[in-house]
Formats: sequence, structure tokens, C-alpha cells
Amino acid sequence: MPEWPFQRVLITGSQLWTGVGIIRDVLATVWHPDTILMSGACPRGADRLCEGCWTHWGGRVDRYPAQWVQNGRYRHDAGFRRNEEMVQAAIDLSAERCLAFILNDSPGATHTVRLAREAGIWTTTFPATSGPAIRRSALFERGAPMPTLS
Repeated sequence: MPEWPFQRVLITGSQLWTGVGIIRDVLATVWHPDTILMSGACPRGADRLCEGCWTHWGGRVDRYPAQWVQNGRYRHDAGFRRNEEMVQAAIDLSAERCLAFILNDSPGATHTVRLAREAGIWTTTFPATSGPAIRRSALFERGAPMPTLS
């Protein structure tokens, strides 16, 4: 088992995650001012909430945003490619922990968990469900309400 404080902690999570309380409580268990949080940089959901908590406490965040457009073309697999690149960076930079906030079996976060575990990174998942699953397309509909922080 890695020694605390951890040098780096990888986080992954669902785009629709809104439970800031559990994120705050879980991150507090690994918080140290010298620990760097590694994030997939999604502008909503678990990534945003984790980054917000970490930076509020004065921590540093390394962001790994997906490259949705490359050479003028939309890449449907950009999120999965980012997950692979982020986990490889976690391996290269000796990340000791992965924390995953997975809502309704989110495929992207679940993919990251599988990669992290295969790489031998100590990974803990925090699964949740929310009534009927929200349509992914609702994320991109004009005027669709954004989830509120709870």
C-alpha cells in the first residue's frame, strides 16, 4: 500500500454527478497541500466538483482535457483516448490513488477505473444511481438546465 501523503491522486467521475458532499468528504481523506490532483477536466460533474474542492483548499490540479476536435474533425472517442492518456500519465508520474465517482454506471469513468486497476493503481469507486437515467443528449440540448450543486 502506498504511503500517505500521496504524491498524486487521479480522479474520474460522471459528467452528471452532483453530490459535492461525498466528493468533499472523500477528497478530505487524501488531502495534503503537496498532493497533486489529476483530473479529466470535464467542465461539469465530478471533475468540476473535485477540482473546485481541491483548489478551494489551495491544492494544485493537473488537467487532462479531452481533445474533441483534432485536425478540424470531431473525435467521438476523445473521452476514452483522454482516459488512456491520463492513466498513462498517472503511471509515468507515480500516482498512488484513483478515486472514481460513478453515477449510473458511467461508461467513461468506468473505463478509467478499469485502466487504473489494470495498471496497479489503488482504486476506490463511489457508485451512485439517480432515478431514471438522464439522457446523455440532454447535456447538449440548447437551454438544458445544468445540474445544481447539492
